[in-house]
Amino acid sequence: MKDTLTGLDSYEEFIPKLQSLIDNLDDKVIVIDYSDIKHFKYFNDTYSYKTGNELLADYAHLLCSDSKKFQYSSRVVSDNMVTVGLYEDQDEEALHQQICKRNMLIENALRLKYRCNRLRICTGMYFITKANKKIDAETVISNCNLARKIARENAREDSVVIFKEEMSSQINHEIEILSTIDSAITNNELVAYYQPKVNSETGVVSGAEALVRWQKPDGTIIYPDQFVPIIERSGQIIEVDYFMYREVFKFISERLSKGKSMVPISINVSRQHFKKLDIINYVKGLQTQYNIPSEYVEFEITETVCMTDTVKALKFIHEFHEMGFKVSMDDFGSGYSSLYLLSELPIDLIKMDKCFLQTQNLKEKERVIISNVINMTHELDILTLCEGVETPEQSEFLKSVGCDIQQGFFFSKPITSEKLENLI
Repeated sequence: MKDTLTGLDSYEEFIPKLQSLIDNLDDKVIVIDYSDIKHFKYFNDTYSYKTGNELLADYAHLLCSDSKKFQYSSRVVSDNMVTVGLYEDQDEEALHQQICKRNMLIENALRLKYRCNRLRICTGMYFITKANKKIDAETVISNCNLARKIARENAREDSVVIFKEEMSSQINHEIEILSTIDSAITNNELVAYYQPKVNSETGVVSGAEALVRWQKPDGTIIYPDQFVPIIERSGQIIEVDYFMYREVFKFISERLSKGKSMVPISINVSRQHFKKLDIINYVKGLQTQYNIPSEYVEFEITETVCMTDTVKALKFIHEFHEMGFKVSMDDFGSGYSSLYLLSELPIDLIKMDKCFLQTQNLKEKERVIISNVINMTHELDILTLCEGVETPEQSEFLKSVGCDIQQGFFFSKPITSEKLENLI
């Protein structure tokens, strides 16, 4: 049975063929690659499903164009396709480069024909030799698919990933995170930590950034980089963000109600919120419930979010300005559209990414870039904060070039609310 759209084998027909090839393998190497088109949904939505189907047919034809190496192929689902090649050479790196080159040629052909530069082929690879031929075809495809998913996440890196056994433990870790994060919220295992921000001129704590920590019942702490990217992809980050917003509003309210001084707390906003912008009504509800002056809360959106959906980012900023909140652009300088974004979005503050301070001893070019960015943003009436400050020399330099606020381990790691109160 053939796939009517692409002419490739159906998945049901393909699997027995692959298994037979594995069972009868001699001294050659089987290379299985599982590919898809990143941004294919965007293409369908923009150019129509009819054009999308035409692209899929071309994509399938290009994947299988090397008849000397090509053995079998199948369209698994949508734009997910798998091909099998039989090779004499067992050099994984050489075969990897062949697939990379093939993908590049396919991308160029499709981009040229359909005039869409966002199309990108992502591939997971698996190699079978006589040494590891005792494996079933379904497992091979599953492993390839896992490597493909990792390739899709490599935004600026290799879009062809070879499966490694350690990837299985990675996916098991992700499954555990996804299956337990909801109960972690319910059981109060999430905790708000705060990293102080320091005024460059006075050296006084002028604010703090709220950062989530996951504290297991046994006392083990899971840091954000270990679970936030995972739950962001699944969408569960929204409930974690809402938890953090409640904690921050509650913390500020309790301190002000006791007549104590307070500094502004900034809160991170996941890109997932920009799909529907329900966050606007949620924050309005918190403001009504806790009735705290809006000057004590700031919201941080990343440069990537601003770049990806400028229209929604603009709506977000306007809505939050209407409520009296300030909005900062996080990770400024990590992308490639920073200057354009500053001209388009009414940002109150930019947080210069720690990539600006990659070395403890700043080079002359780094000094020139940092000082000019600060001068430019000040002319636009935008405040500057530099992250990743780790040495007194870095701090002194930032002060000398007019950076308004500094943040980093030189001043403090993220701390509990009690320790922040002591600092304030």
